[in-house]
Amino acid sequence: MQVSVEEVSNIKRRLTIVVPVDQVEEAYIKQINRFAKNANIKGFRPGKAPLAYIQQRFGSDARKEALSDVIQKTLYEALNEQKLTPVSPPQVEPKVITPNQPLEFVASFEILPNIEKIQFSMETVEKLNVEVSLEDIKRVIDQLLKQYTKWTIVDRPAKEQDRVVIDYHAIFEGQADLENKVQNFPLEIGSKHMLPGFEDGLLGAKAGDERTLNLIFPADFSIKEKAGKPVDFIIHIKQIFEAETPELDSKFIQKLGVKSGKEEDLTQQIRQSLDHERNRLVKEKLKEQVFRALLEQNPLDVPGSLIAREAKNIHDEIYPQDQHHDHHQHSDDELSAFSDIAKKRVALGLLIAEYAKQVDLKIDVTRVSARIQEIASAYEKPQDVIEWLSSDERRASIEAQVMEEQVLDKLIENIPVTEKIMSYAELKGIPL
Repeated sequence: MQVSVEEVSNIKRRLTIVVPVDQVEEAYIKQINRFAKNANIKGFRPGKAPLAYIQQRFGSDARKEALSDVIQKTLYEALNEQKLTPVSPPQVEPKVITPNQPLEFVASFEILPNIEKIQFSMETVEKLNVEVSLEDIKRVIDQLLKQYTKWTIVDRPAKEQDRVVIDYHAIFEGQADLENKVQNFPLEIGSKHMLPGFEDGLLGAKAGDERTLNLIFPADFSIKEKAGKPVDFIIHIKQIFEAETPELDSKFIQKLGVKSGKEEDLTQQIRQSLDHERNRLVKEKLKEQVFRALLEQNPLDVPGSLIAREAKNIHDEIYPQDQHHDHHQHSDDELSAFSDIAKKRVALGLLIAEYAKQVDLKIDVTRVSARIQEIASAYEKPQDVIEWLSSDERRASIEAQVMEEQVLDKLIENIPVTEKIMSYAELKGIPL
């Protein structure tokens, strides 16, 4: 067997393999004998049909299977010999298939990029200092009260905190935008979801009224050609609802799952939840900052097959599998939308794994156990969850997360930290 390797790029290889004719013929004889032994031919006992007859009837199929076996076997041997590991099944293309002649074929495939010593430096790393305040806890309680609020239709002028159902359309630069007319839109007055002045302009309106509001797009409006310009809204008020908000009493608190019914216990539970979310987001912001620098300082060629695979994973995370279908459909348009983020994810994963190898980082089993305990503690039966998470596949996923954190710690261990104070609402991006 002769093997030549062509480096098409940093991540692409092309093998040309020539297999001696005797090896091909040996494989063919093996296959034709198999056909002869197993063929059920009328007039002959099994395995007793003349070989010439077997070759005439099954020769083509036997040769195809022989070639397939030879290609598979010699490709495997060539990859081992050249110490190459494809990241996806090689594309095989026979060059010469002639009876009594050597078999020549080409195998093209992608490999992982060769990563030299990883470069990383930062002048400073910014770490967020975020305190959960009583106001943050109150905001959550208000949201819980709102979730359990009942709405009753009323026949009176609209006031603050009412919900109005409206139809409306805009008139911009003299043109009525009827194509984008919004119908049956529920809006809570005071929610600050609309342009400044929109909700205030509905105060005092009754069902059946029509109002024209003369407003101005904010200077920082997302559509630049409209920013800072006047706009009119024609609004038809269809219904007005009044909020019936529950009292924050022991009965309601017990309904939320706090057995004692005490407000201080609810507050403590919310604080723990917000602290946990705060810690997660602060860590994510730090990762984002450091790993962005890692990617920028170590550009990689990423195998397209790995990008496509990761794009499918991202698609399936966003659009969970329909219980009525056995698999997802992945169109090119769907996957191309995720290709950039998929490429970054794959590149980052490769860099993290290589960095851990270069600095000889070993997985911290204590941190893995702590992470499993942390996840399990959020459930009613923690021990069952711990057992579930201990399967090889799920534990491997948690170990990957822990290794990512260990790499993060190692990367920034000698970098000066700049602390930035931020409110929890800012961290969450909650409009105030």
